[in-house]
Amino acid sequence: MEHIGSALGIAARLKGQVDYTPDYFRERLPHLRSLGVDDQTVKRGAILLLDLIKQERICGNCQGYDKCGKEGDAKGLYDYLDLYNDQLTVRTGPCNPYLKHIEMRETSSLREFSEKTLADKEYRFDNFPQEQARKHPELYAAAMEFASGYDHRRNPIESAAAFKGLYIFGSPGVGKTHLMLAVCNMLDDRQVPNIFVRADTIFDKLRGMAASGQDMEAVLEKYCTVPVLAIDEFAQERANEFTLDKMFRIINYRFSNKLPTLFTSNYEPPAVYKTFYDSTKTVDAMISRIVQMTRIGRLTGKDARLSQVEFLDA
Repeated sequence: MEHIGSALGIAARLKGQVDYTPDYFRERLPHLRSLGVDDQTVKRGAILLLDLIKQERICGNCQGYDKCGKEGDAKGLYDYLDLYNDQLTVRTGPCNPYLKHIEMRETSSLREFSEKTLADKEYRFDNFPQEQARKHPELYAAAMEFASGYDHRRNPIESAAAFKGLYIFGSPGVGKTHLMLAVCNMLDDRQVPNIFVRADTIFDKLRGMAASGQDMEAVLEKYCTVPVLAIDEFAQERANEFTLDKMFRIINYRFSNKLPTLFTSNYEPPAVYKTFYDSTKTVDAMISRIVQMTRIGRLTGKDARLSQVEFLDA
């Protein structure tokens, strides 16, 4: 009992002579009730509970991580009340505003790797050609399902089971890139980190870095590890051993780590890179992984770009 009296005495001197009864703490920290602790346990944890009350006061007025009212190393962290061996304790973890801050910072850092232009942001589901949506309802629904439902914060294995990537193929001008950008733009709206990149420029960038002696690892790592990678015009790039080696590395990493990848291509999966020495073991292994890690859909129709051709002096 001397320990209890001492703790409460210190608390009173520090906080202003308030009667810190167990009910006082239970009223201000409702989680105490769910823990089912007795009065003596509450009294022993008085100092800890007073700190938690201070935390709740600060966090209750939260205006975001940048304006966090906590000091020093406590900024961005939250203490969760817990019980261990009949003693009140806390477990500390990042608070939600801090996690959102990290996500926004990560999303911002991805912009230098993404090739999405301001014009690309205009491609949405609501302006996707309705004729194509009606003609390919399963593919359209699969794209919408992924864009609106995929959550990188879930367990990757569970997410992979529910959300494979997409492989959209078809002839030029049928809306493949529009549909992929619609997915990426909705992911942006939901703050799901993603990179949109055209296959040929991946390798233009890497070849340029190699020629100038720059380290390519940081770029490759981003393509490998970003929660969602969207590769436009897959297998359109000029294939050689360098490009195939790097593309296989990216796809194999994402396949092994259950990270969804989106593809658009003029070729159905079995036909990609077939002009490269009539296929190689690397190509075959890549195709096998793509088939397993994606849902495959074909867009058909006329080239919409050709229908918009205007001839001078016609």
